[in-house]
Amino acid sequence: MREVEFRGKSKLTGNWVYGNLIIKKIKRKVETLENELYDYKYSIQHLNSKGKYTTIEVIENTIGQFVGEGEYGRIYEGMKLYDEYAEEFCIVNYYEEDCAFRLDYDSGYSDRIESLDGLRIVTEGE
Repeated sequence: MREVEFRGKSKLTGNWVYGNLIIKKIKRKVETLENELYDYKYSIQHLNSKGKYTTIEVIENTIGQFVGEGEYGRIYEGMKLYDEYAEEFCIVNYYEEDCAFRLDYDSGYSDRIESLDGLRIVTEGE
């Protein structure tokens, strides 16, 4: 069975939090024609050191899904990587139209992820 996990940076501490993604829809108190009627709150639920589930609010643009285990570590959506075979930098992104994760290279080339071999983590993302 495929492991499904998300991560995001805590709004409170700025540290990475790993676990289940929870999106809560919150109705706005003041409605205007320019604004949407709802806000969204993004949280990660994870097991803390005491073995209890804790929910931590995270920064929306730092959320990424687990892609897989590469030879250099766990790879998540949004990470900047160096592809040793292509000798080029790339970023992991999800494409809904393909229902797949792709590597978007600095040269403009984009390809489905076939293997995680040779992908070295450069930055953790946002």
